[in-house]
Formats: sequence, C-alpha cells, structure tokens
Amino acid sequence: MMSRFLISAAFAGLLTACAATTPTYYTLQAAHAAPAAAAPSAQVWKGFQLRRMDMPAQLDRRSFVLTQAAGGQVNLLNDSQWASPLPDEMSLALVSGLQDRLRVPQLASTAAKTPHWQIDVLVQRFESVYGERATLELSWTLTPIGFEGKTQQCRWLDSEPASTVPELVQAHRQLQQRWADALAAQMQGKSVPAMLGKAMICVS
Repeated sequence: MMSRFLISAAFAGLLTACAATTPTYYTLQAAHAAPAAAAPSAQVWKGFQLRRMDMPAQLDRRSFVLTQAAGGQVNLLNDSQWASPLPDEMSLALVSGLQDRLRVPQLASTAAKTPHWQIDVLVQRFESVYGERATLELSWTLTPIGFEGKTQQCRWLDSEPASTVPELVQAHRQLQQRWADALAAQMQGKSVPAMLGKAMICVS
C-alpha cells in the first residue's frame, strides 16, 4: 500500500512539474549500428517499402501518453514530447533499423517494379505505465512484391520494465530494436532468435 502511495505521489509531482517546464523532446531512433555486410548480390529482393503505420487516434500525437498503474488513468505530458508524431517516430525507427540490418534501401512508391518486401503495420498498443513498464503490441503484413515468396501476417507483444519517463523512452527504443531484429530475420528467411520469437506469432 505504501509503495502505491509513493508512486502516486511521485506521479502527481511529475504532472505538477509539467506545467512549468520547457518541453523535453525524445526520439525512438537508436544510434546507427556499425555497418553490416552488404546484401548478397544473389538476393532476389532489393529493398523494402513501409507502406502503412496505423495506430489508434489517442496515440497519434507528440505528447508522451503516460498511464498510471493504479486506476488506469491516462495523462498527456506536454513537457515530454516525441520529436515528431508517434506514427512518424515509429516509422523512422523501423526504417533506419531495417536499413542498418539489411543494407538495402527503403524504396519510394514509384519503385514498384523493383522486387521488394512491402510492410503494413497496425499498432494496437504503445503503453507507458509509470513506475512499471513499456509495452508494445502490434501486427503487420509482410508481402513480396515482384518476386515469389509467402505473404506473412504476424503479431508482436513485448514489454520492458521501466519507471521514469526517460527510462520508459529507453525501454520503448529497446522494444523497437528487438522488433526490427525479428522483422529483419523474417525478411531474410532466417530463424528468429528464440528470445525474440517468444513475442512473435506468424501465419502465412
């Protein structure tokens, strides 16, 4: 009971501080990884296209959406904001993550004749629970365009413990990177590492 009181008090103090401070901006993009080996020349597909990144309207904003564990109250932190609206942040993080891992480009829509993977994403949950965890739940369809392959539909649900807003941001970045690891392995026809596979269910 005392721990819940302390979390609630800290949460209230955080909200009080929000009204008087200059916004702090966060990004989901991680620092670029060391260059990977170039994509094999024999690889049929030459890139990918993130066609859609859809999410519920209540998440489609720049303000950090914070949930209080007790009672499920949701608050917008105007002093803690994403560098761009959340769908854009997720799109940029995924594209840069895949480019680092696959060494192939994100293709423009006019490059339809180039063999590539098409990715459509639906975000069901992007949750930041103060004092507890960050949770990412989403589904996507991976479609081969211009080459033979299986269309795959997948679901991802994963969480990372975190407490403060900076820790929650870092936790979300870690979840984004794990998702990019799993998706890159899937696109390359490799086995998804067991630790990542626990969060992922696919049908084709």
